[in-house]
Amino acid sequence: MILTVDIGNTRVACGFFEKGEIVGRGFLSDLDSASLKAAFGERVFEGCVFASVVPELSAKFLASFSSLYPGVCISQLTWEKVAKKVPNSIVVKGMTPGADRAANVYLLHRRGLFPAVSVDAGTALTTEILDAEGRFVGGTIVPGARLQWNSLREKAAQLKDLEFPEKTDGLIGSCSESSMANGIGGILTFGLIELLKKAERELLGESFKSVVFTGGGSKLFHDAAKEVFPNSEFDPDFTLKALCAFYDEEKK
Repeated sequence: MILTVDIGNTRVACGFFEKGEIVGRGFLSDLDSASLKAAFGERVFEGCVFASVVPELSAKFLASFSSLYPGVCISQLTWEKVAKKVPNSIVVKGMTPGADRAANVYLLHRRGLFPAVSVDAGTALTTEILDAEGRFVGGTIVPGARLQWNSLREKAAQLKDLEFPEKTDGLIGSCSESSMANGIGGILTFGLIELLKKAERELLGESFKSVVFTGGGSKLFHDAAKEVFPNSEFDPDFTLKALCAFYDEEKK
């Protein structure tokens, strides 16, 4: 069994793979040894691969996992490693793409359907675009729906008690709560669709052959975009699958 771990800003997702197929998934409440032992139970791992956008949690996970499973092969997916495996035309100025985005780029390229784009909806809403030759040409990052909601709550006194909704209920709202939900959801969704359409026309010159929506909040975006992009797919395990594929290649 291969353990895959995606350490994000808001939560830590894990997946269990056997022969390249996911057989279980979950979230880790903490990365100390006791929490990992409780989460993994009696599972026996052949190897582990993880990606992280939180450096201090990377170190914590490595220490805890190594103490529980001494001798088990562990690999970390980083942008620098992916950039050696996937052709790309970007010139990095400042911070490199996060490991979660790098993982999505890796699996998009491995699948071989170009042009391609992944949309990952988590703390941030991100896109990663590959051109017709399979080269990573860049993407976008904007605050996700929950982050925008929480920002409004923190800055506006009369909104501080509003709870984040799980879905929108229309195009506009009749009260502050529905106005926020529909405003954030609608503008993110329609803005994303227009961005992808514009990328097809002006950046790529052809339609996407692969459009993948992943991440905890991506179902809403996929439901809205599938009429415009009928070949799109919703795969909440896409990043975990990318990690497993990366581990298999590294092992070889």
